[in-house]
Amino acid sequence: MIQRVEAGRELSHGALADLGATLSEQIGRGVTAVHMNSSRVIEFDSQALESLIELNELMRSRGLAFKLVDPSDVLSIALAITGIDSRFEILREPGEHAEQTEEA
Repeated sequence: MIQRVEAGRELSHGALADLGATLSEQIGRGVTAVHMNSSRVIEFDSQALESLIELNELMRSRGLAFKLVDPSDVLSIALAITGIDSRFEILREPGEHAEQTEEA
């Protein structure tokens, strides 16, 4: 089962830590993948990027797939400049309608 998470305009260490704290519960519910929609993210700092890396590593160590879905332009640029974009599986969805068609 895929757990979809919506990141707001601000990507923060606290929000990512909270998500990491719920992993055991999610695994118990049968979640096998977490897809984080980050299309609205416009504010973050280096601590948030570090937390994103740690969350990705934690999820993978627990057998969960983690994907960043449609990262915003500013987040995509920051990931590329820092070279950490290669650490993530990034999913670009053409649109909501296309996603529904694929799932149907």
